[in-house]
Formats: sequence, C-alpha cells, structure tokens
Amino acid sequence: MQLTGITWDHPRGYDPLIASSALYEKLFGIKVKWEKRSLTHFGDQSLADLTESFDLLIIDHPHAGVANQTACLIPLDDIVPKEKMNELKTQSAGPGFSSYHYKGKQWALPVDAAMQCSANRPDLLGDAGIPKNWQEVFELADLLKKKNLQIGMALCPTDSLCSFLSITAQLGSPIREGNEMLVNRQVGLQSLELMRKMRDHFHINSLNWNPIQLYDHMSAHEDIAYSPLAFCYTNYARDDFRKNKLSYGNAPGIKNAVLGGAGIAISAKTKHLNEAAHYAAWICSAAIQDTVYVSAQGQPANIIAWKSDFANGLTHDFFFNTIDTLINAYVRPRYNGWPEFQKWLGEVLHAWLKNDSDPVIVLDQLQEAYKQSYL
Repeated sequence: MQLTGITWDHPRGYDPLIASSALYEKLFGIKVKWEKRSLTHFGDQSLADLTESFDLLIIDHPHAGVANQTACLIPLDDIVPKEKMNELKTQSAGPGFSSYHYKGKQWALPVDAAMQCSANRPDLLGDAGIPKNWQEVFELADLLKKKNLQIGMALCPTDSLCSFLSITAQLGSPIREGNEMLVNRQVGLQSLELMRKMRDHFHINSLNWNPIQLYDHMSAHEDIAYSPLAFCYTNYARDDFRKNKLSYGNAPGIKNAVLGGAGIAISAKTKHLNEAAHYAAWICSAAIQDTVYVSAQGQPANIIAWKSDFANGLTHDFFFNTIDTLINAYVRPRYNGWPEFQKWLGEVLHAWLKNDSDPVIVLDQLQEAYKQSYL
C-alpha cells in the first residue's frame, strides 16, 4: 500500500517527512510518497484541488475555515482515537494544536511549529544584546550603522502581511475573526508608520525577501547582524547547513508574534482513511518528533521536542531561546474568506511600502476589503 502526500519545498518541510516515512515503511509496511510545492503555493494553493490528488496534505492553519466550508478534509477527531488526540493536544508546542481546531472540528495535527521571532549573527552582533522592544531595535540599528552593519527584515508581500498582524496585535488591536473594524484606526496608522520606519532603516533588499532569502543572505554575507521579526528556521542554527550559523531569540516584546508552522491533514477523497490517520498521529508523536524528525532538519511541533536536550543540542538552543515567543504567539483568523483576503492584504501593504502612498487611504482600502471578505 502507498499513501501520497504534498508538502512545501524546503529542507525543513521535506527532509523530515522523507526520513520519518522511511522508518514508517520499515515498521508498518506502508510507503508514504511525498511531493513538494513552493512556499508561496503552501500559503495560497487551493486545498480542494490538492485533495483530489493526495491522501495527506501539509497545510497552513488559516485554511481551517476553507476546510470547514468545503468539507475537502476529514476532521481528525472523527478518526483518530480520543486518547491519542488528547495526548497530542497536551503535547502541543504553543497554540499549534488549537490553531487547527475550527468550528468544533480538528482539521489538522501540528507537525511543524514556527512563529515570527528574531535572528542574529552572533559573530557580528557581538555584545550588543538582543533588543527587548522596538525602541531598542532602532537603537541597535543606529549602533550597527557605525560598524558598517545593518538590520535585515523579510518584507515581501506575505511577510509584510504577517509583520503587520504581529505589530497590530502587539499594539493592542489584534485582527480577529468577527472584528467590526480590521484594526483600531490609531493602531493601524501607528503600525504602518513603524513598518515604513523599518523600510527606511533596514537593509535595502528587505522588501524583496521572504525569511528563507533573508537567512540565506545573513548566513552567506557579512553585512546583516540582526533581524527582529521573521518566521524562524531551525536549519540555519545547525552546524554545516550554511557558511555561517544564525542564532535565534525572542521577538521584540515577545507576545503576539504571528504563529506559523504547518499541520498534517487528510483528504476527504482518500481511499486509505485509517492508514492515513495512523500515520498522521504517529509522525506528530513525541517519540518521532524528538528523534528522526528533528534529526532530519525538522522543526517539530511537539513540546517535548522543544524542551529536549537532544533537539537543542542539534540546533544550539534554538528551541530554548525562542519558546516564550512560540507559547505567546498570535493565531491568525481562519474563516473561509481569510486566505484570499490575507493574500490581497500583503500585496497592498507591500505596494504601500514601495510607493509611499497615503497611509489613511491604504487603511480605508484595507477596511473595505475586510468587510467584503465575509460576503
């Protein structure tokens, strides 16, 4: 028997699935064949289309509402034993498990945990210290400038969106499903102004980068010492992944940085329902997440792995250093219209950063589109 799965194209998203599946085949005689799609498609591609071709899907939690609306996925609480579900819920690293629970159903199990946090080159940052808030971030930018060093940021459309969500939540107006206003007007304008300040004070290529491109640059070049807010990748904290290792730390302010990560879901079209459910629960278990999964470039979603000496030894304390930000992460809205709206929101924010249009007009556009996203 063979199960088919679709994941995203990065060693963190692909390699641990391949390694774990090889072990699963040895143990249970069932092969799991994984294919991969781009990071952009991971966030945007139609779930319903993917469920036509694959038994297992690695998905983003904002798509839970789409799953509920279209019934293209199987609710896992209908097929995974209750004891196992409770165990995985208890062992969730941060809000990962709950982020896939929507309208009374569990649409995926967290297999990978991430959030926006800070990163640095310890050899370049020296004894400057990790900023604890945004004021200290810009003070660090001035200090680094004197040493011909810079701060970098991931501000491509998707990451402009996520940074806006983190900042508005940190300033006291989190964007939640059912809000009458997308964001409090004063907080919205304050957040836009902070993002414009980032653009003006950080590396000139920040507007072009996603986190992978940012970290590839930081690890290969000698000009960026620190990044305050981007989705974390444990790979860059490991020996021999890139020319220079990165060290990760908490986001400025710690609380309300956007939750990322990925969940494993099951297609409603699968012909191997019980086998798919067994595999999904197995790969999310502590026994796998803290061994073969994390060893093969994985970023586990199980708290036992995040707190283990083994996982932290592989990653130079990546998990210990960022766990407070994960535990306090902000969960994005998940209603049916959100994925399409968030894509548009990121494009508008990115265009605003490039073109310097009137932030009041931009905020009005966002509010109107937010209303339409519920229709």
